[in-house]
Amino acid sequence: MDRQPKIAVIVPVYKVEAFLPECIESILAQTFSDFCVVLVDDGSPDNCGSICDEYASKDPRITVVHQVNGGVTKARAVGVATAVKTDYIAFVDSDDSLPPTALADLYAQMDDRYDIVVGSYDRNPKQYVDEEIDKAIFAQRILSSDINSAPYSKLFRRELFNEETFNTPREFVMGEDLIMNLRLAFACTRSIKVMPRCVYHYRDVATGVMNTFKYTLPYLEQSYKLKRGAIPEEHRMQCMPACFRNIMLFTHLIVGHYWHERCWDRIDFHTLLIDDMKRYGFRPLSMEFVALQFANPVAGAVYLAYYRTVRILKDLKKRLMTKTTRKP
Repeated sequence: MDRQPKIAVIVPVYKVEAFLPECIESILAQTFSDFCVVLVDDGSPDNCGSICDEYASKDPRITVVHQVNGGVTKARAVGVATAVKTDYIAFVDSDDSLPPTALADLYAQMDDRYDIVVGSYDRNPKQYVDEEIDKAIFAQRILSSDINSAPYSKLFRRELFNEETFNTPREFVMGEDLIMNLRLAFACTRSIKVMPRCVYHYRDVATGVMNTFKYTLPYLEQSYKLKRGAIPEEHRMQCMPACFRNIMLFTHLIVGHYWHERCWDRIDFHTLLIDDMKRYGFRPLSMEFVALQFANPVAGAVYLAYYRTVRILKDLKKRLMTKTTRKP
């Protein structure tokens, strides 16, 4: 292809042979025609590589890259590097698909005022509205899960990407999308457009990382430091409270570790977290915050009892609701 198209659609491919044809065909069926597709076969052990090659042999818009398995982040980085001359980048996970007008809807909103356009998706629990926001607000909202932090259902200006965009450790497999989005957000020099129109069909796969991943304390510490590092100092006062709320979802893991290890005054992660909370003025009235702010054996015991009681009550409520809704 001599002339580079406007949009490159990057598709990391790994162990999805049952869903891959539907994904590729949904992209090729777009009403917007000025695009190319980069399929990155990330060392998939099934027939995905052959499926990619078969589609590429039939459609010149498709480029296939075969690589040794390096993880989805590396696959996306390779895809972006392959499409170096396109103006915009879109990502599609290989077990998902696009509505026919997805690229047209995203591109229609992308003008000289915006660096990122965000659309909705069909399983989105949040109701988006049509609005323009700046990069700090975008960062706050992806940290708070008010805007989806995955790479899909978005159109990015190609110039936002640099060597730091995908610079996360290979073992960091949960939350790497959020880090990427934070880095792209703070690379913006223009506003970000959010629209309510659905531009993505998401498939919830039981074996996917979202359903199987288990957090550990070292992983949580690494995640916090990566998020913190992705937020420039001049934006931390505005954005760090959302980062703290994000990390406080795992207070039980942090406090539980301190409680079992009996080392409340010797935890570097806890010290960093509390120092940052003080520095950026984060003082909410919540049980989780009290447990972290005044970490000691007594506070730990009280919080863990509270957390476990809440979990038991939630599980009991779920079981009761299941019984009452079960058909006779």
